Amino acid sequence: MLKNNKATFVGASIAWGLTASISSLTPSAQAATFTYSGTTVGGPVFNRPDANFSNPPTAVSGAAGEAVPYSSFGFTVSAPDSYVFQSTANFDNFTVLYQNSFNPADSVFNAVIANDDNPLVGLSGFTTALNPGTNYFLVTTGFDDTNVGTFTNTIVGAGAVTTAVPEPATILGSLAAFGYGVYSRRKIKVDRSATKKIF
Repeated sequence: MLKNNKATFVGASIAWGLTASISSLTPSAQAATFTYSGTTVGGPVFNRPDANFSNPPTAVSGAAGEAVPYSSFGFTVSAPDSYVFQSTANFDNFTVLYQNSFNPADSVFNAVIANDDNPLVGLSGFTTALNPGTNYFLVTTGFDDTNVGTFTNTIVGAGAVTTAVPEPATILGSLAAFGYGVYSRRKIKVDRSATKKIF
């Protein structure tokens, strides 16, 4: 439905616990807004990096965030620009942006920027330059291990956001499922072969 030259598209779930929608703004604005929602409740945990203002984080957090649940969202953009990220949550949220890859076991590696309060508790975000052809991962987590809940994240910039990069947990889950499926098929073949020999 078009109204005031604004088109809104609502997408299906794109990863575990995530739903998304895209809003194309008026042509004069030359910007697009991508919004998705999710939860960190029951998610995997990691030792989050420290916030380091506008610079890449260089150290992990202290005791406050050693095993904090997180949600990872992989994406690319179609145009270079300074993109604005804003996360709104019902808990003390913390956001980190990674480029190329995200490794929960090494939360500082490939980290671009991290933020705690923007400017208050329950709001987290930053503005940073993105380029097409690069995989990015926006990780939403909590300030400490007990901070979990639901969130809504918004990405605003000149290019369209494409959710073509699965989160690490999704990749591992898919590989595990595939491996189990191959094992089950082999076991069935062996059992059937053994049955034929017996009878």
